Amino acid sequence: MKIKVGLRGSSDAVHGIIIKFDDLSLVTSDNIFLIGEENRNKMGENLKALLNTLSVDNEIEISEKLIPMIERELNMQEGALSKYGT
Repeated sequence: MKIKVGLRGSSDAVHGIIIKFDDLSLVTSDNIFLIGEENRNKMGENLKALLNTLSVDNEIEISEKLIPMIERELNMQEGALSKYGT
């Protein structure tokens, strides 16, 4: 199965992370723009763990343009998501 990761919002204010499986879309319930540093760190770690788990049996795609935005918004180490870039 191909899984795509995207953003909801704009380059100025990211509001959510979207994970799309075929016909199902999952969107983070917390507004990233408003949740604060600690919750961004937790969300970043959780997203990384989820993608690592899902990548075992599935192909994950994240646009090269979105990777630095996601990493910046979720306080992730630069390059943490680069293995999923398309």
